[in-house]
Amino acid sequence: MLYQQNITELKILSRKLEFQLEHSRYAVVGIQATGIVSVLILLWFQVVHKTVLLSWAAGMFVLALNYSLRLGSSLHRDWCNERPSRVHWELIVGGVLLGFSWVASIFWLNTFLSDQYFYLSLLIVIVCYMAILAVSAVVPGVYLAQIFSVYVPIAVWLGWHYDERAFNLVMVILLAGVSLVMSLASGWMSKSVSQLVVVNLERAAMADDLANLSMKMSDRNAQLEQARKQLADLAIIDELTGLRNRRGAKQVFDVEISRATRAGTPLGILMLDVDYFKLYNDTYGHPAGDSVLQKVAEVLLSVTARAGELAVRMGGEEFMLILPGATQRDVMNIAEVIQKRLADAAIEHRTSPIASILTVSQGVVSCVPQLHSEAADMIEAADKALYSSKNSGRNRATLSPYEP
Repeated sequence: MLYQQNITELKILSRKLEFQLEHSRYAVVGIQATGIVSVLILLWFQVVHKTVLLSWAAGMFVLALNYSLRLGSSLHRDWCNERPSRVHWELIVGGVLLGFSWVASIFWLNTFLSDQYFYLSLLIVIVCYMAILAVSAVVPGVYLAQIFSVYVPIAVWLGWHYDERAFNLVMVILLAGVSLVMSLASGWMSKSVSQLVVVNLERAAMADDLANLSMKMSDRNAQLEQARKQLADLAIIDELTGLRNRRGAKQVFDVEISRATRAGTPLGILMLDVDYFKLYNDTYGHPAGDSVLQKVAEVLLSVTARAGELAVRMGGEEFMLILPGATQRDVMNIAEVIQKRLADAAIEHRTSPIASILTVSQGVVSCVPQLHSEAADMIEAADKALYSSKNSGRNRATLSPYEP
């Protein structure tokens, strides 16, 4: 069995009980009713007190019907899976009670029937329990309890009273032979059904395992996809400031310059460099320098509130703003706001040659891109304007005269 580790004996029993209940709860009562009616018809003209015969038939039918209802109740409540041992014993006990009722009936009939009608009645009982084999042999213990509760007591009784009727010993031999054959047949049928049940359970277990594996693979694929996105984000995000890095900026810049070219709208670029940042690091240490870069990034983020505007760390202490729709006046105004907010922050820089606080130099450019315009040309123009600010004493913004 491929999935034997997932299939317990109790689970096999549960499935076999369920199978037997589905196929036997109506068939058993039907076979029992057929036997009762057959005996009733056979003895109708042999019994003087027909009320007694009808009472016997009604009692037997009630027992069979109650047995069938118990089977149906167990099936509807799903006790085969929840309480298989209880259902197993209920089937055995119910079958034994039905069997003993037939034994008692045979003992009763023996008191007033002739040999012919007695043996015919006995044969009806034997045939009925042979027929029950087809619907009750899935669980061998249940069927064996049924046939042995009928055949064995009757055979013992007939053997004990072998001299009372002519063919009692013949019936004993017949009952013994039938019991043996039925036992072997029920064992073979039960084994075949067990193999079928195990195969079905193996397939179900395999399907569950494949479903779980598929779900795990889906989860793992989702995790891998999330990790891939995170790696992609890390590849375009500056770890220190959380801004886009140069690679990430190029993707956005290419999109914005194409959009501005199609729409005929201006596109602004602002390049920014922290003044005397090396001196700041030498004076206050690299952790303080990192903190300053983060504060500059916060200021840049605060002035990029409109859709499409982007703050970028180009590397080291150099930053850039991409400002879709910004005219030259708009870009210069943003540069002034940056200067003011950094001045308000009053970050100490006592070794700066130009001020006692941290300052920045800026180069700005704004134009309406043309079909031949390149992102590199605009960045180069803003960079030249930035160097003009540095050469002019720093702590200022310079507008580039660039025209595409």
